[in-house]
Amino acid sequence: MNRAATTIWAMVIAATFFWGSNFNAASALVGKLTPLTAASERFGIAVIIFFVWRLLKRQSESRLTAKDMTTLCVLGLIGVFGFNYAFFTALHTTSALNAALIMSMSPLVTALLSTWLLRTSLRSSQVLGLAIAFIGVALVITGGHLTFLHVAIGDLWMLLACLAWSLYSVLVRKYIAHVPPLQQARWTISAGAFALIALAFIREQPVGLIMQQTVHTHLILIYMAICGTVLAYLFWLRGVQALGPQRAAIAFNLVPVFTLLVNLALGQLPKIEQFLGMALVFCGVLISSGWRPNFSWRKNKVNGNVEI
Repeated sequence: MNRAATTIWAMVIAATFFWGSNFNAASALVGKLTPLTAASERFGIAVIIFFVWRLLKRQSESRLTAKDMTTLCVLGLIGVFGFNYAFFTALHTTSALNAALIMSMSPLVTALLSTWLLRTSLRSSQVLGLAIAFIGVALVITGGHLTFLHVAIGDLWMLLACLAWSLYSVLVRKYIAHVPPLQQARWTISAGAFALIALAFIREQPVGLIMQQTVHTHLILIYMAICGTVLAYLFWLRGVQALGPQRAAIAFNLVPVFTLLVNLALGQLPKIEQFLGMALVFCGVLISSGWRPNFSWRKNKVNGNVEI
């Protein structure tokens, strides 16, 4: 693997680490900030960063029609507002690892929605992978008691968040694929952020709550804004452009792994059903992606070296 490829994969893995640690960071905010206020501060910071970056770049972008702008705003309500409201709400009654494991179903849910909205077809490996991953998630959210229908409300909220993100991903491909990705990000994140902030002012008292927080709480939200939103998106976008979406999507399975590693670093041991669920989800998504281990090797006849 050459240096350029190594750099690209490092960026993709960094993005998955930021997303995985986002679950731990958001879990640390439980009891300190309400969901809407926490999401408002995080995305308010991210919007400021995106617009400052836009001003510094001073490059022309695609001219958007009224239809494009409306579509981008609607997608922002689904993928940013809807996802993050459900995400922050979920972590009040479920664990960071549970949330990350449920979210790891996103590539498979996206594939399922694509068959309906994009008229794509599912391969037999995707169907098998979806079934295995679903069993893994069911094992996690039922606490290992598959015969009993006992699901935490937080897990249901996280399933809703997963659905919102997957729907957003499919609709972006269907309606605004012609808009450059960074322009998409700025518009959708801005629309979602404004909706979060507006609803926070209606239902909560965000200014008072934010002023009452410690420096530690603000640092967590700044981390989520810079690393878990801006950098994660940019690194992932660069990886998808260089590797292609299918190869890059394999790395998405590292999200719950990084959440687990951060938990372990904090001294929080996972339950056995979480380990088993993670293994099943990981195997299911790999099978669905069509990945197969490559054990082939050949000798380079020019210099006599063995290539694996």
